[in-house]
Amino acid sequence: MKYFFSIVALLFYAVSASAQFYTTGDDPGSLKWSRIRTGHYDVIYPCGLDSLAGVYALNLEKYRLDVSRSAGYAPGEYTRTRMPVILHAYNAQSNGVVVWAPKRMELFTTPQAYSPEPMPWIQNLAIHESRHVAQMQQGMSHVFRPFNYIFGQMWTGAIAGLYPSKWLLEGDAVVAETALTKSGRGRTADLLNWYMAAFDNGDFRKSKKWKYGSYRYYTPNEYSLGYFYISGIRYLYDCPDFTSRYLHYAARRPYNLFFERTVTRSISGKNVRNTFNEIITFYSGLWERERELRRPFIPSERLSDRKIRRYTEYEGNESAPEGIFSIKSSLVSSRALVLHESSGKERRITAFAGETSRLEYSDSTRRLYWSETVPGARWGQKSNSKIRYYDLKEKRKRSLTRRGKLFNPAVSDSLGLVCATEYPAEGGSRIAVFRHTGERVLEIDAPDSLQVVEPAWIGDRIFFCGISGCGSGLYCTGPVGSAEAGHVSMVLAPQPVKINGLKSEGNRLMFTSDRNGVNEMYTYSPASGKLVQVTSTPYGATDFQYSQDGKILYYSAYTHDGKILSRTDADSLINRQEDFSDIHIYTVAEKLSEQERELGASAEEGPDGTLLDAETEIQKPSKYRKFPHLFNIHSWAPVYFSYDNIKNLSYDYYYDMVSLGTAAVMQNHLGTFTANFGYSAHKDPYDRDFWRHSGHAKFTYTGLYPVIEASVDFNDRAARSSFLNMSMVDDTHYMVSLMSQSSRVPSLSGTVRTYIPFNFSSGGWYRGFIPQLSWSASNDVVIGKINQSLTGSVRAYTMLASATSEIYPDWGIGVEAGVSGYIGQSDWFSPVAYGYVYGYLPGFFGSHGFRLTATGQIQTRSGSLFSTSAVNNLPRGLSSSSAASSYLSGYRSDIKFTVEYALPVYLGDFNISSAFYVKRAVLTPHFDITLMPGGNLFSAGISAAVEFGCFFWIGTPISIGVTYSYNGGKSFSGLARAAGDIGRHYIGPVFNISLPQ
Repeated sequence: MKYFFSIVALLFYAVSASAQFYTTGDDPGSLKWSRIRTGHYDVIYPCGLDSLAGVYALNLEKYRLDVSRSAGYAPGEYTRTRMPVILHAYNAQSNGVVVWAPKRMELFTTPQAYSPEPMPWIQNLAIHESRHVAQMQQGMSHVFRPFNYIFGQMWTGAIAGLYPSKWLLEGDAVVAETALTKSGRGRTADLLNWYMAAFDNGDFRKSKKWKYGSYRYYTPNEYSLGYFYISGIRYLYDCPDFTSRYLHYAARRPYNLFFERTVTRSISGKNVRNTFNEIITFYSGLWERERELRRPFIPSERLSDRKIRRYTEYEGNESAPEGIFSIKSSLVSSRALVLHESSGKERRITAFAGETSRLEYSDSTRRLYWSETVPGARWGQKSNSKIRYYDLKEKRKRSLTRRGKLFNPAVSDSLGLVCATEYPAEGGSRIAVFRHTGERVLEIDAPDSLQVVEPAWIGDRIFFCGISGCGSGLYCTGPVGSAEAGHVSMVLAPQPVKINGLKSEGNRLMFTSDRNGVNEMYTYSPASGKLVQVTSTPYGATDFQYSQDGKILYYSAYTHDGKILSRTDADSLINRQEDFSDIHIYTVAEKLSEQERELGASAEEGPDGTLLDAETEIQKPSKYRKFPHLFNIHSWAPVYFSYDNIKNLSYDYYYDMVSLGTAAVMQNHLGTFTANFGYSAHKDPYDRDFWRHSGHAKFTYTGLYPVIEASVDFNDRAARSSFLNMSMVDDTHYMVSLMSQSSRVPSLSGTVRTYIPFNFSSGGWYRGFIPQLSWSASNDVVIGKINQSLTGSVRAYTMLASATSEIYPDWGIGVEAGVSGYIGQSDWFSPVAYGYVYGYLPGFFGSHGFRLTATGQIQTRSGSLFSTSAVNNLPRGLSSSSAASSYLSGYRSDIKFTVEYALPVYLGDFNISSAFYVKRAVLTPHFDITLMPGGNLFSAGISAAVEFGCFFWIGTPISIGVTYSYNGGKSFSGLARAAGDIGRHYIGPVFNISLPQ
């Protein structure tokens, strides 16, 4: 029975993981909230942002039916209530998510500041996320519909994770934003750029390898793959309703595990592999023809002749007297600031954050500036984007600004000023100007509907690229310091193409644009109005930077090996005058737009081509009160399950994970309150002939500065009474032991825990500090008193960010210290103090790594009769033995040391039918030793696990394997005599499943 329920628990984990039980972080607890209701949406937002919320509400309604044309479903088609939309206005990150447990759309309103699409951020979010809402209707239709009454909203979320898969969901949303606008990611070079280089270099993989990726070979993300596949099918087979067919077929015949093959064959007449190959052949031929039209190419030389073994990227290049500074990352190394010296040597300077702007050098201050997204110390939805710099004289990083959402700094050495783009929470954008001390001296607001992206100085004027509904263009301010500073004028009319990497070069502006289908460098002279294309490369390049003497152009060239730092002599550049309005036509994207127009030809359209919705209505803003919306039950099941226990695989008995009964899950839409509760029926753990009917509840509230968690369990067993038992050993000695017996009273136990998860991460290092206090109690009686315990602890850590293929970070350390004890029982049970230290070191090869730990505990009261334990300090080969645990509790102190070495082994990225995809194996030799007064125990062995990218058609990373330990030590013989059933050898399972993001 135990194994049966364990299997059911794993199935529930797979379903609930796909059901997306997670939150995106907490907004500050002090925020007050408002709401605007439309015909189909309930927009919830911080008070004071009525105008911003109104614009989002209008755009969501505007595109609601547009996104349904080829999806086969309309947002809200199968739901009876309005779709909650949460606006996060104080987060410096740009994102949007649709989650279905509970159902909601969360929109991060800060516009994308780094290489954004040439379309308004609100429009992008409204189309992309609304398409996701349309896709989610699949889980409520046809055969799936009754299951929503049985399982609630988690069923719909699970279906979205099990059937369409993430690459299809995201790729289809990119298709929608491309087909419904004049821009979208499908009309940018960045989306499919790497495929162009891959195919030209003979990298033709099976479709499964593109879908599930590799730790050895770079694979573009699900947005690129999904668009590549879906756009190819729609174009080649003139099938605008591919997504509709796909979703509806799966909803009608979910028992067909090969539904993707069935749907694909009905459209193309071929299986998935051959269809995918035909799409590859089509795109490869298209790109080859376009590449021939772009010839001739400039000569290009890599800066280093060292062979690149793993995909590598160099970004944000900047020239300084020392050489060329770049931000480097690869599959085996996290982001770092590196210097390419004139001698050709590459030197690592410091770790670097994951979300930053390009570098900007200031000669007068000897600083390298950039902007960096930094999480809030407590609130996940209150992050900042700071202006930071690396002082080349002091060799250290500092922050110029502390708060706000500031991006893309530009330096004027002649004026001694730094300007940056700023995105206020209430919407809009502006340019903020600072002195090198951090003092703010000026703000220049952008006109309505214009997003400032990157600024650059020419003299006392600030030029900037801006995004409007027409695309990307160039603009300038009046002279800084004059009364005309706030006057903004257009200097280059916008087009639906990207402009990024803007900087000044003398009296010219230089930037990167994909106006000809790939990223190339351009210069623009404000005085003459001439636009000049400077480079011509096979696959495009970015992050252009001249050397200090202007004789060499450095850049990151797109290649099959990555974005590789390259150089070209300045006299070898093409320098060809161009017309900015003469832009590349994306053949496939134009076909997608034509298909959408044909699908909507019979519908009533507005003057801008969008479908009109007669039901659209927008109500006046009103208060959104937190408490009445706190208890939102969204999912339930006809069996009892604890998602937390299943997720952590932490349980004492199988019924802690899943058992007969019923359960429900609740979460408010703001994500600050989560709870699960239920009823379970299971056998008594002490009397297997007796069934228990138990109640369970657990909640977490994160809306206050300290997080509060509480749980309670009723009648899992009978309450127990523990008492002292004295027995004579001989005429002069007696033994005191603690014995217990069941009572007739049902058990009642609970825990309350509070902690503050401080987050001080920055500069490529994860840092945190977590003070914690926990109180547990039950109606068990221990030597005449109610059983209560109190634990206090603090944890601090600092970890270097990990690369994609790494098991452990290269460097890191964490420390935890605490004390725990039974309340009012110190005469009998000693309080215990414990300490835990863990650390990471780089291994002998790229993705290898060491993990070291030390855990110790000591009884703090020598006069207590019994020892207690706060941590399990047994070696891993003995850690699950209750007899070994009892043996170790006889010592008043112990300490455990462990060492692990993670060793990834490449297995070839292969699939077994369509059900399994194997990525790699991980071997982990380990050694644990526990030291006690006068003795020791150890375990030595190895764990071996296989990592699956797909397991039984579930596209969630899963590791399955075994672990072996040989047990021994000076005290092992004594342990074996005392326990009787302790063996030298231990073999156990290894299982880990990762939550989808």
